[in-house]
Amino acid sequence: MYSILGRSEYIVLRKWYVVIMNLEEFRIAHSTLMEHYQFVERELEGIYAALSGKHFYFGLMDVEKFSISKVIQMVQEQEKIHDKRVITDAEYEDLKAICQRRNFWTHDCYTKLVFDRKTGGPKRVIDVEQLYDDIRTAEQMRELLFDKKIELFNNIKAKETFW
Repeated sequence: MYSILGRSEYIVLRKWYVVIMNLEEFRIAHSTLMEHYQFVERELEGIYAALSGKHFYFGLMDVEKFSISKVIQMVQEQEKIHDKRVITDAEYEDLKAICQRRNFWTHDCYTKLVFDRKTGGPKRVIDVEQLYDDIRTAEQMRELLFDKKIELFNNIKAKETFW
């Protein structure tokens, strides 16, 4: 089991295990997840800005106030306009799933999860596991989009069409 603090406790009951997460550990893990989501959004904004053909700053300004779903749509439009595929269909599907999970962790987690009175953390193991799975997924997407953005920048720079 993955642990942000490296201290999550395990209770082994026959073949089952229970992860005990206190409120502080939950908040740190949740904050880590939100950080990854923000960087996923920022990498998408950078990809849009690079594809837009505008000065990079103005491309970023085009999308800074939009939701992540809208930015994804705008990146897809720029890919079609410039006939340049940066993100695959499978990656777009992953991004849609990330958007749904992001909405849950942003708007609903404190009201829809059941918290343990003693530890203050999520009571259900499945919720803790989902949190850690979402952290890994968001981190992987963040790294993937960063690499794609840098590759796109390098291609534009090599053609001397950047800014």
